[in-house]
Amino acid sequence: MRNNSLAMLATITGIGILAWWVGFFDPETCSPDAQVEGWTSCEAIAQERNIALWLLVGITLFAITVTTYTAYKKRKR
Repeated sequence: MRNNSLAMLATITGIGILAWWVGFFDPETCSPDAQVEGWTSCEAIAQERNIALWLLVGITLFAITVTTYTAYKKRKR
């Protein structure tokens, strides 16, 4: 069995996407009264989570594409 780091990276980031989905955060349900001064706002948390999601999706797609292309090239030889 050989080590395929990109395939492992795609798997781990895919699991990260599932974790993002399970821990869904809705800023509309966040209580603004419970906000403590100096802490991150609900909207900022939601925005950071969305950035993280798109980063995970991008890494996953990149790793899957490169892994598939590499396997295809090796098979054609």
